[in-house]
Amino acid sequence: MENVMILFNKTSGKDKGKELAEQFVDYAKNHGQTDTHFLLEQVGPDCDSQKTVKKAKTENIDTLIFIGGDGTINHNVEDFQKELPHLNVGLLPGGTVNNMARVLGIPLKFEAAADVILGGVTRKIDYGMINQKVIVSTMTIGILADTAARISQKEKQKYGKLIFIKNFFKLLAKKKRYRLEIKTEKEQWQGKTQLVTVTMTNSVGGYTNFDNSASPDDGLFHLTILPKLNFFKLAFYLPKIILGKIYELPGIKYMTAAEITIKSLSEKKVGTRVDGDPSEDLPIQMNVIKHGLTVFVPEEQA
Repeated sequence: MENVMILFNKTSGKDKGKELAEQFVDYAKNHGQTDTHFLLEQVGPDCDSQKTVKKAKTENIDTLIFIGGDGTINHNVEDFQKELPHLNVGLLPGGTVNNMARVLGIPLKFEAAADVILGGVTRKIDYGMINQKVIVSTMTIGILADTAARISQKEKQKYGKLIFIKNFFKLLAKKKRYRLEIKTEKEQWQGKTQLVTVTMTNSVGGYTNFDNSASPDDGLFHLTILPKLNFFKLAFYLPKIILGKIYELPGIKYMTAAEITIKSLSEKKVGTRVDGDPSEDLPIQMNVIKHGLTVFVPEEQA
């Protein structure tokens, strides 16, 4: 690392983004990075992302460090998409769920995560596009998206996963379903469903064994369709869920694909939730950018 840009969002890391950025600079210099040039840049809805990208090019930045969770990673990847082939990325987890960090074995504690970046071991992983937006971890339609839409950032920071569970069961009782058409390059599905989940890794909601067939560099989306959720049946099949074999559950449609299109056949407006934030309304088209992101990881994950 010669020229490093640290991107922080004041709403990530429990509103301590800048503090964590400054802490990383001190930590890096105390661990041998005395000749490294560090730049701290705030990102977020109130900031000019084009100006930040231009500054990174002017300063010959070779490494980006993202402070935050999956939503922050998503926005930063989208901003720097054209520059990513020439950059390495370090992750300092600061979100509520931190799917991407968990999948890559990056510790959630600051010093341990900083050591991973300073260790210099990298791995090429995938990200995807949903229309013109980026996806790095998870896209949901239906009950999970509706659940997350009802939760504020303050509630996420205060209650963590518990607030998701509470709202999930409230909506589950309403039994709302969407009529969708889903096509991939290999097959298609049409019908009513309460939940559609598209993942790029084995993790959903911080649970890192959701799908043991998925990996962050396999060049595929992993699509799970649950036409009708039944709490008692899910409880019965809990052993398979724990083992990451959700694709073996009866009644579930499971597909893998590099390209997916999804449209609604009933309601005019059906939203999606991508990496924890509201995203594109249906119809959507998704495609994988294989090995489009180079990330610092622990040695055993390389």
